[in-house]
Amino acid sequence: MYGFLEGVRVLELGHILLAPFATQWLGDFGADVIKIESPEGDYYRHLGLSREAGMSAQWMAVNRNKRSIVLDLKRPEGRRTLKSMIPQADVFVHNLRTPAIERLGLDYESVRELNPRIVYGAAIGFGQEGPYAERPAFDDLIQSWCGLADANGKHRGSPAFVPLVVADKITALVLGQALLAGIFRQSRTGEGCYIETPMFETMVAMMLSQHLNGQAFRPPLGDLGYARVMSPYRQPARTKDGHISHGVYKYDQWQRFLAAVGRQDVLDGPLMTNHRTMLANFPALYQLLATEILPSRTTQEWREVFDGLDIPCAPVYSLDDLMNDPHLKAVKLLEDYDHPTRGSMRQVRNPVVADHVACKPDHHPPELGQDGPEILRAFGFDEAAINDLVSWGVLGSGVGPQL
Repeated sequence: MYGFLEGVRVLELGHILLAPFATQWLGDFGADVIKIESPEGDYYRHLGLSREAGMSAQWMAVNRNKRSIVLDLKRPEGRRTLKSMIPQADVFVHNLRTPAIERLGLDYESVRELNPRIVYGAAIGFGQEGPYAERPAFDDLIQSWCGLADANGKHRGSPAFVPLVVADKITALVLGQALLAGIFRQSRTGEGCYIETPMFETMVAMMLSQHLNGQAFRPPLGDLGYARVMSPYRQPARTKDGHISHGVYKYDQWQRFLAAVGRQDVLDGPLMTNHRTMLANFPALYQLLATEILPSRTTQEWREVFDGLDIPCAPVYSLDDLMNDPHLKAVKLLEDYDHPTRGSMRQVRNPVVADHVACKPDHHPPELGQDGPEILRAFGFDEAAINDLVSWGVLGSGVGPQL
């Protein structure tokens, strides 16, 4: 945990992945992230493998460096408790649908009345000005809707999802970056702001930043889609004994490579007349590599050729291979640690490395509601008030339902 955001207090009303992943970055950077959970707990606590209910590997991967408090927001006492905390917070983040957050009385205008300097982050499915505003959204739907599934399956015969919850995670990174900008502005001006990051628009922006292509010009100069990226041969290529990924990309790289493998015919031919013809013929050049050249030698032989020509290349790893990669071991990306209640665990540390910044040990992912009384004391609640909330069933802790 780095000290970039020391003193910044974040209230997270997040669930599953999007808002929790964004706020984990804030927690990794030193913010005091307070995760507000229902009595049942974040549903993500129960998805994936776990030793005991309530602390799945998936949930723990996006909820370190946070404190957990259980507040029953369906009850007026729970809502009043949270609203009494808002004036002392710097950031409020949620990924609830707009009607749900409005029913709780926690929409931006309501929160802003309590704290005009709040940086309010809303991670939603679709922008509120469009006809999809009220539709539900989760990763598979957005991968389909933004064109990613179609593009990913273009040469497989049918649309295909990326095997990663990529829409949630990309939108979370955009949300985290926007929140940092809001925090910076708040520190300079004392003013708050509303930040909305809709998944659909975020992912369409990601797709079209690469694939608007000829349609970026008015009138258009060509079709949608960047030819090199869309080529069916832009994929790990088969070698004599396996596969390899290569970075033959620039004109001079193609020249060096083709000369080294004795393909003067291609160098002198119409595909490589100049830089422009190379760009126009990327699909054909990739096909040549994949079908004629790379299958002729072993993966190791090609790695030596590419390294000798100063052209990037990479082996094709499985997930299992990552566990034994010498570089990942050297930089200690995977960390073993002892969780105080869940025993021996492994996590992927924040990949950012910073010097000349204060650094503290990470806080372990919290049990459901474990920090509730401590949090309320920090917000000025006395013991009598805390005991009342417990007795009323508004403040609680536990593992949630057994799923």
